[in-house]
Amino acid sequence: MKKIVSIVCLFFSLIGFTQDLKQPREGKSVVYFTRTSGFGMLINFKYFDGENYLGKFNYGKYLAYECEPGKHLFWVKAENFDFVEAELEAGKIYIIDAEPQMGAIKSGVKFVPFDNNPASYKDEKKYLKKKKLIVDSIIKNKEYTLSEEDYNEEKKYNLDDVIKKGIEKYNKKVEEGFVFAKMTSEMNYQ
Repeated sequence: MKKIVSIVCLFFSLIGFTQDLKQPREGKSVVYFTRTSGFGMLINFKYFDGENYLGKFNYGKYLAYECEPGKHLFWVKAENFDFVEAELEAGKIYIIDAEPQMGAIKSGVKFVPFDNNPASYKDEKKYLKKKKLIVDSIIKNKEYTLSEEDYNEEKKYNLDDVIKKGIEKYNKKVEEGFVFAKMTSEMNYQ
């Protein structure tokens, strides 16, 4: 009985949470970039949409990025690079979690699109746990916004070179037949 009550409470809190998310303007999509794990909490990850720099932040923040629907290449840089190929639908919200990984010198990162379909997980408990981590991450953490000052600071440290290197890394992996994580339009949060 206690288990059923906790699942019902979680369900209703998640329904209310959806209403608190930044809704996309008409004809747009919103992608939330979260960090639900505190591992490597002081390490900043840099976030990109293709050749567009979105910013960098560490654990305790999230980014709500409004963009055009359609195809996107979202990527993140830490000690390594990781990529998500996305197909976004207008009027929908999507979530990608940046999961810290053990690195050689500092933290690596794995980009994981959140699929809001419980059937895509091995069991419902794993789905509910991941969803709760994401909800908690957005509710408890601070929204990150790229300031002009932050952007100019990154430009001083060869941001153009990082973008070039990231896109080259992606293209090389594609040529080698590597399959990246996909975010389909059906994986929206609504």
